Amino acid sequence: AAMLPDAALGQVLEIGCSTGLITQLLAARAEQVLAVDISAKAIELARQRLQGVANVQLLHGDITQSWPPQRFDHILLCDVAYYLAEAQLRELAVNIQQQTPGDCVVLLAHWRHGFEQVITPTATAHALFAQASGLQRLAHYDDEDLLIDVWSRSPVSVARKEGLA
Repeated sequence: AAMLPDAALGQVLEIGCSTGLITQLLAARAEQVLAVDISAKAIELARQRLQGVANVQLLHGDITQSWPPQRFDHILLCDVAYYLAEAQLRELAVNIQQQTPGDCVVLLAHWRHGFEQVITPTATAHALFAQASGLQRLAHYDDEDLLIDVWSRSPVSVARKEGLA
């Protein structure tokens, strides 16, 4: 969440909220957070963590099967894309591209090391998303353990957006 270019996040969709740790950080900067996870257990743990946080809505569901009707200013996929097949990831990227306003920012952050449940390796997932979404990369972080990419339709830097450059 620290790589998101805006201090105020507006309407946020967090795909794969797990136990709500990142959701809690997002809620402090957002008007509203829709946090989705396919795991009922994860949603229950997130509900416990986020009890009393009024601007968070938790949803148990599969985002590849049902896209929410709201418009979002920021969308996060953290440790989710590698669980998706390539076709699902392409469809998700197209949905994001088609269903979001022009200034929406999308962040993907994924662990690089393989594990048994990985369907699409991290580097492949990020490359597929970039290709299918047609968005421009705003920021990139890459080390031995982690890959993070931030995309938007508008590749304007934070400094230019704030009138500093």
